[in-house]
Amino acid sequence: MTVPAKARREACIMRRGEGRSIRVIDNDVTIKISSRHTGGAFTVFEGQIMPLQGPPLHLHRDQDESWYVVDGEFKFEVDGQEIYATTGDTVFAPRGSRHTFQNIGAEPGVIVTTVIPGGLDIFFEELEAAAPRGTAPDPSKMLPIFEKHGLELLGPPLAARSASARACDSEMESTPAKAGIHWSPGSTVTIPSPSESKRSGTTYETDADSS
Repeated sequence: MTVPAKARREACIMRRGEGRSIRVIDNDVTIKISSRHTGGAFTVFEGQIMPLQGPPLHLHRDQDESWYVVDGEFKFEVDGQEIYATTGDTVFAPRGSRHTFQNIGAEPGVIVTTVIPGGLDIFFEELEAAAPRGTAPDPSKMLPIFEKHGLELLGPPLAARSASARACDSEMESTPAKAGIHWSPGSTVTIPSPSESKRSGTTYETDADSS
């Protein structure tokens, strides 16, 4: 966080449609109240989330995060707990929790996010500089930015996880006796990514109570 804690703070208003737009990988967020406005105390930003989209599983070591659903239907996952939220609902994830979310509706949804303390907008600015619009993200440039701001990437977005799980189910149904794949309650299954079969694979743990 590079904003001085004693920076001068003044009243401000950000009207509908106003704010600084930042491209974060494949999504645009609009900063409504920046860390610079609050002396680093917090930041508020708005994001339009397309159907089935959402961030990868991650955590903030030093920041609490809450989401207000302005419009849409969303599935949140916080430390493995599934939370379904619709227009008017608010969801909270404490610092250190593993979390992600996905727009599960058929239309674009809108979420207003508050992060305490601030700094996530600075993180977004640095990500945008490392991966400008129209360029492919370079992990060697981006991962140090995550580390600098106390964020950890822990897994893929929910949409990618669901797609991999469906591919796993389909492969096991078609080749139940295939070597290296054993599906039973409580077992662990590793399969190649459906898009890159040469990868080491993705591991899924089954529910011991499943049938």
